[in-house]
Amino acid sequence: MQNRLGVFLVNLKPAKMRGILSEAMIMCSEEPGKIEIIDPPAGCVPGDRVVCEEYPGEPDQQLNPKRKVWERVQPDLRTNSECVATYKGAPFTVVGKGVCKVPTMANAHIK
Repeated sequence: MQNRLGVFLVNLKPAKMRGILSEAMIMCSEEPGKIEIIDPPAGCVPGDRVVCEEYPGEPDQQLNPKRKVWERVQPDLRTNSECVATYKGAPFTVVGKGVCKVPTMANAHIK
């Protein structure tokens, strides 16, 4: 994972994992025995915001774990037949730069 960009969920409540403070989660597609990191479109820089344009709005500053937002959203996250990451069929997009994709995993769950 060194020297590459990825798509991260960054408004999670910080938590210690194996003694290290984690403040984000990398987004990946997953099938049994295989995982692929979701790649942002070419030309992206760290900090570019990923949106689903069909679902406008501002993200929560920090997700409240008691509200189980991630657990409600995650089942609707998938890659489509073109390997594009989607939420309820709406592509993950960086405005003006393109869509976020995985290399090979079409129609896979995102976790």
